[in-house]
Amino acid sequence: MQKQTWDDFGDILIALEETWPAVARHTMDPWIIRDGQGGGKRVSAATPNSYWTQADIQAAETAMQDLGQTPLFMVIDQDQDLDRALADAGYDIVDPVNIYSTSVDTLTTERPPKVSMFSVWPPLAIEIDMWAEGGISDARFNVMKRVQGPKTSILARWNDNPAGVGFAAVHGKDAFVHAVE
Repeated sequence: MQKQTWDDFGDILIALEETWPAVARHTMDPWIIRDGQGGGKRVSAATPNSYWTQADIQAAETAMQDLGQTPLFMVIDQDQDLDRALADAGYDIVDPVNIYSTSVDTLTTERPPKVSMFSVWPPLAIEIDMWAEGGISDARFNVMKRVQGPKTSILARWNDNPAGVGFAAVHGKDAFVHAVE
């Protein structure tokens, strides 16, 4: 039986979801089923919202297939029961997500050189091209557009040439950087 849920881990995981949102979230107890419409794994994965059984896993698989998605579950480290049940059902771990956290003060001890970084929304054409080269599809760009809170693209420059791109969004007191290329 599932002991901890997505919401048990509070603001940080909620901010993660709000800064990289699915098209829709369907509550199908004991799951949250996300409709990602090709926007990536995090926006298409199911997560538990209460106690679950093996039969519930099969129901979640069917719900995701009904959305045209490959069944996929997002498992938090503390949920070993779900991890084992999915492994027993033939699931593998793919694309683990790491969240690195620090304060703004720690992150901003040095100022970047002038004109080395630009914050723009909507993104410039060069940023969209850089994302496309890195495999960030239109569907993932649509995830960025769906963010309701403050958001921006970040263009990095080095020696007067584009050097990198990312997407930043804020929810509450947390900022997340996604789609770094």
